[in-house]
Amino acid sequence: MTTIFYVDPELVIALNRRVIFVNPNDLQIFKEILLPEDLTQCGLKEGTNEDAEQDGEKPQKPNHAKEQPTIQHVKMSPNRQLAAVTTSGQKAVLLYSLRPEHAKLVSVRPLARASSAVTFSSDSKRLLVCDKTGDCYEYSCVNFEAAPKILLGHLSIVYDVLWSADEKYIVTCDRDDKIRVTNYPETAEIHTYCLGHKEFVAGMVFLNDNTLLSVSGDKTLKVWNYKEGKELKSVELPAPGIKLALKCLDVNKYELSVLLHQPNECVIQYQITGGEGESGQFEFNAGDVLSFPDVICCNLAYAGDRLYVVGVVNDHLTIRLSPASPDAPENWLSVMEEQFKEYHWTPEDISAWFKKKFDNVSEYLERKKRRIEEKQK
Repeated sequence: MTTIFYVDPELVIALNRRVIFVNPNDLQIFKEILLPEDLTQCGLKEGTNEDAEQDGEKPQKPNHAKEQPTIQHVKMSPNRQLAAVTTSGQKAVLLYSLRPEHAKLVSVRPLARASSAVTFSSDSKRLLVCDKTGDCYEYSCVNFEAAPKILLGHLSIVYDVLWSADEKYIVTCDRDDKIRVTNYPETAEIHTYCLGHKEFVAGMVFLNDNTLLSVSGDKTLKVWNYKEGKELKSVELPAPGIKLALKCLDVNKYELSVLLHQPNECVIQYQITGGEGESGQFEFNAGDVLSFPDVICCNLAYAGDRLYVVGVVNDHLTIRLSPASPDAPENWLSVMEEQFKEYHWTPEDISAWFKKKFDNVSEYLERKKRRIEEKQK
């Protein structure tokens, strides 16, 4: 899995076993993380977690030392002092202390199963890790010896998780169309659900303290008052939505980019206005479609005025930019791609997320084949 996000002034890109923190303006690499080849040599304990069993939690499964760890997710704490890295292979959650010059590994703890989503609390003292069976665990970022606590669970894989700024709510979305708002710290109490999607909910982002955006495999983007579980607006997408990135332009004005599950024209951008006053209505423009031919796009993030899109070409990581920057250093994207040239990468098959198999890529290739055959006649 590839990760990209921006925390001023660093653009963070991760793939396989490497994470780089780079200045997108002058290509200076502030710091980097290279995962150890064997986490058991760094303190990863194999076997079950006895403390978790005593607390009635699910035991940790043994990790296999022969498997090299590979990155699943990367997240930076709100105070920018910590980076959390979850891994597959040797399943673990790693915490790195971020210094101006380097990143230091300070904690390695086992995961029961591979992670599916992670987030920090707003005070940076706790980390929430969701796994592929729907369980969500809380890890202390202060006491590294404390056993993880299971906070809540879904009956299917959780694709995204958010923690409200006031830490009163944990918002999760899953493959079963649901957005769930859970009270914190009394996580046995479900505050509300945001229901209305007809397919998996792939990603979410807070628009403000009361408003949530979500994208789904049902080709819709929805706006919610998540505290009331009320749908405020629904926007039709050209294709299923799988990722989203938000940029604030001004008071009550935003730019939103949605990554679509289709080839070539795989990103659509919206201008969002409104939300103020008693009506709280939001207006979306018609949407501008961005095309990235021959790239299997997998993730996206804003950094300043630029939108970065990460994808795959010939099994290697590639980075695209919108809008193009004529004042940028020559071949500057190639310099960042060079950091990951040793890693061959096959992206996850998103079609497996659908209740019914969805494969518009094969349909597209078949149409292209027919056009070529017609030209040759």
